[in-house]
This record gives sequence, structure tokens and C-alpha cells, in this order.
Amino acid sequence: MTTTAKEATDKISGVSETLMITLYARYVESQRQDAILRDNKATEIVEKIDYDFSKYAQGWASQLGCVIRAEVYDRLVLQFIQNHPKATIINLGAGLCTRFFRVDNGEITWYEVDFPEVIDLKRKLIDEGNRYRFIASSILETTWIEEIQRVAPVLIMMEGVSMYLTEVEMKTLFQSIVRHLAPVIILMDVIATKRAKNTKKHDTVSKTTAEFKWGLDNSKKLESWGQGIKVTDEIYYLTRFANYPDRLPWWGRYLRFILSAMFKNFGRVIQVEISK
Repeated sequence: MTTTAKEATDKISGVSETLMITLYARYVESQRQDAILRDNKATEIVEKIDYDFSKYAQGWASQLGCVIRAEVYDRLVLQFIQNHPKATIINLGAGLCTRFFRVDNGEITWYEVDFPEVIDLKRKLIDEGNRYRFIASSILETTWIEEIQRVAPVLIMMEGVSMYLTEVEMKTLFQSIVRHLAPVIILMDVIATKRAKNTKKHDTVSKTTAEFKWGLDNSKKLESWGQGIKVTDEIYYLTRFANYPDRLPWWGRYLRFILSAMFKNFGRVIQVEISK
């Protein structure tokens, strides 16, 4: 009996390694009967790679937060696709995101952009196609923009990305998007400034060498980064922890509504519209 060798992940380190946290969260969720979302592709990938996921096993808060956030993104992207069936969608800092397989309508064009070592691993695990393309590039470079065959309207996603960039890097990225891709809608999530100062206390990111660098308390600040930038929606997804008392530790069950109010601003998904 032969055993298929698993794909090595030793080149995935630093910020790139955080992709394993979100992948594992979706994998664990998919095993639950009461799953918030099911991701069969994530299950396939976990079984194909050589990586020690056990270090994230105790990170219940991160696991729940990641899948709630993923469900929010799924819903928003699906709404966009329903309104724009032939849209161009760009996933910046894509990691091993598998959203394309959950929302594809057979007509959209989808780009996944990430560091070369991440894209190299992704190509070993997932097949590209005419409408599903990978770009090996840092999102802070402009080379990825040159590879986009833009067909309006355009949606850009940055899931679990902003907190690992500095404010200057985020602002520069926004300004590049304004210059080269507007009009465009951006979906991104941010963490609060206070939370950005406590990487070592995070239940899963602290198990990697990645560090939080930026947080945002007032989303309207983004509108000062360039002309035509407008924040049109904010979703405080961490408040949904209160909806899942059975997943919380005993103390969290009693305090869930208080904690939801306290942590409301700690993580949120923002929708930004950029006009020409």
C-alpha cells in the first residue's frame, strides 16, 4: 500500500503562516453538525499538507471569529456577484482562501494575489483556470495590478490582511488602488488599535512569528486617504459570539452580552467604495 506524500510547508513563515490559522478554522468548522459554514476544499487541503495544526487547537475564540468573519465575507461577495454576475474579483493576501469555490457563479473572473512562496504552495493544491488565476506578488508592489485584466465592476477583498501592515503601507496600497483600479469596492477587516498592540495575547497568532502592526478605531479616517474614498458599511462581526453560547467557556456564557458590547469594535468588516 502506497502513501501519498504530503506537500511541504516549511517555506510558509512569518505573516504568511497566519493563512494556516484561517484554513484550520474552516476545516474544524466543517466537521461540526451545526457548522456556520462548510468548506470541503479546506478539508481537502488540510489533508494534503504537512503542517502541525495542533498548536492552534486551543484557540477557540480565533476559530469562531475566523468562521464568523468568513461567513460575513461570503455573504457580501455573493450579494455583489448577484448584482454583477460578470464581475472581476481580486483577493489580496489570499493565502489558502477557498471562497471562489463557495461563491462561483460560472461567470466571474477571480484573482488570488499573495507572496510567491504562498502561490507556489497553492498551485500544488488547487488548479487555476481561465476565470480563476493566481498572481505571485507582494500586495505592496504594483506588479500585480498590471496583471489584472479589468472588467468592471471590480471588487477587492482583504480578509485578515490589514492588521499585518503598517498604516503607511495601507495608505500607499489604497492610493495605488485609487490611481489604477477605481471605480472599485473594497471589503476589508480591521482590528482596534488596542488589540493591535497585543499580538502576544492572541490565542493563535501568538503561535507564529507574525505581529500586528496597525489598528483602526474610526473607519472614517480611510476617507482622508484620497479622493473618492467613501466608507459605506461596517459590520461588527464579533458581537455574534453571543449567538453561540455552547461554544463559549462557562464564564463566557454568563457574560456573553457584556463581552459583545465590550469587544464590539475589536474586529469589524468595512465596505469602502472608491469612485473615479
